[in-house]
Amino acid sequence: MEKLTVYKQLTTGVGECLNVLNREIGLKTTCSPFAVKLIGALNETSPKNETDMLGIADTLLSGLQTLMQGGIMPEDYDKIDFVKRGGKIVVSARVEAFLRACARKGYRLTDTIVAVPKEDFNTTYFKENFYNGDIIYTLEDRRLNADRVVTAERLVEKYFSKFICRIDIHSVDTNKRVAMTVCEISIDDLLQIASSSEQGIYKSEWVEYQTRYGTKKKKVISDQFNTEGFWYKWTGEMVNKTVIRRALKRIKEVLPELERPIYAFEQDEITEEEKHEEKEIFLDIPIIKTEDVNLDKLTSEQKADAQEIYDLFVANPKLAEDKTSEIEAMIKEEISPQEIINREYASLAVLKKSKDKWSRIGGYFDVKKDET
Repeated sequence: MEKLTVYKQLTTGVGECLNVLNREIGLKTTCSPFAVKLIGALNETSPKNETDMLGIADTLLSGLQTLMQGGIMPEDYDKIDFVKRGGKIVVSARVEAFLRACARKGYRLTDTIVAVPKEDFNTTYFKENFYNGDIIYTLEDRRLNADRVVTAERLVEKYFSKFICRIDIHSVDTNKRVAMTVCEISIDDLLQIASSSEQGIYKSEWVEYQTRYGTKKKKVISDQFNTEGFWYKWTGEMVNKTVIRRALKRIKEVLPELERPIYAFEQDEITEEEKHEEKEIFLDIPIIKTEDVNLDKLTSEQKADAQEIYDLFVANPKLAEDKTSEIEAMIKEEISPQEIINREYASLAVLKKSKDKWSRIGGYFDVKKDET
């Protein structure tokens, strides 16, 4: 089969669509509703030529293969979305599909997500306790405002101050807890995420502009609600997905068995276009940017993050070596020192204490400090 014809074959009919999935990525299924949903998404694209068709088919099949490897199956079609982005179809798993995949791997995940109104900033949080030698997080919720319905309008108005999340993981076989973690995300951070994609709260578009180096793209975000976007239509689901993703960053390293399901769940977070396009974003709406992290003056929350990383490195020294190599790769890619610090401040704060590892990467950040 010619690869350029895959797009057309996928849209021919349910039977042929299922045959193509089996032939191209080894996805064996007889789930007709899944195929119907996929064909409907493909029919909403507008490829101009066979090159466009090839790009659409490649992106779609790659996404489906990642889901399959992560344990998310066609039978989960009711919890799988086909999202149109940049003229292509990106496969997106909802929270429930991810939880099903984890169960297939032998783990039961229970999430507790709480929207915290401004009035309850100091009265609603997860409290750390010790029980039978383990750290247990219990919810303290002395609410002053009981109305916590999540809508796009309330996000923009900053009705909430933050969202907090606890993930409790048990082994299906033994019914024993194997991990528990908590995290929170501020309303400002959430608004930035909710405005970053074509499916965001606000209407946006990429526009071309000329520089002496050639044509570049910039993203323009309007002040109009994107009423057809996921973040507007399913605000609660998208908030839950975002805060769970943040919590899972602490799970991957302690439960490598869930690495594939987590990767499958995260795969639609950043599109290829957003990875490679120049990140010059012009906003027509007021969104507060997150302040740069000062590695020498970490906040109490940032120090707590660093302590968690320290505990992980002590438990598994190989993680420290892997993280050092990962940061070395960022340096070779010429990612700015401050951007690396913003991403990896917790790990950097711990690696600074190791003469061997800091000798490999520290000079890059010392230059940044000297320049300022």
